[in-house]
Amino acid sequence: MNMEILKKNIKIFAMPLASFALLGCSALPIETALEDNHFRLENFKRDNTDNFEHVYLMCANQKPASFIHPKQHLSGQHSLWVKAELKRRNIDFSERVAVVNFNVNLEADKSYMLNREVMKDSEKIALWIQETDTGVGVSEVIIADLAHPKANEYFHELKQCRTGSV
Repeated sequence: MNMEILKKNIKIFAMPLASFALLGCSALPIETALEDNHFRLENFKRDNTDNFEHVYLMCANQKPASFIHPKQHLSGQHSLWVKAELKRRNIDFSERVAVVNFNVNLEADKSYMLNREVMKDSEKIALWIQETDTGVGVSEVIIADLAHPKANEYFHELKQCRTGSV
């Protein structure tokens, strides 16, 4: 009798668990196929060492945004605001940021990524956009100063985002 109850309970709990697993996988923001006339833009992320580095599109829907997963956008000419954030783990007030604007034509059916090189003196950063598959640069390389973030940058970033195309 106990074995029958156990089997019944396993069946009762197995179905919802399997459903949750399937729903969880379908909720992931991974997009494999590009929509017609769209490109994908991926961010740069390195946070597996003592140094934490993120380079990402600063805007979404023409408003300031934090680091987001890769998104698809309509191909063509774009004005993209990009933000770089660097900091040292467990060191207060070590965060430094740089914001640049790229005016670039991005083609349909391609994936692009943001990339960076921190200069040796760590006071400047070089930023660019490249094709993900080939590594070929598609934008100019912009060198920007790294500075500590200001306390209230939201309204300044909002003004910048409203001039951008995403």
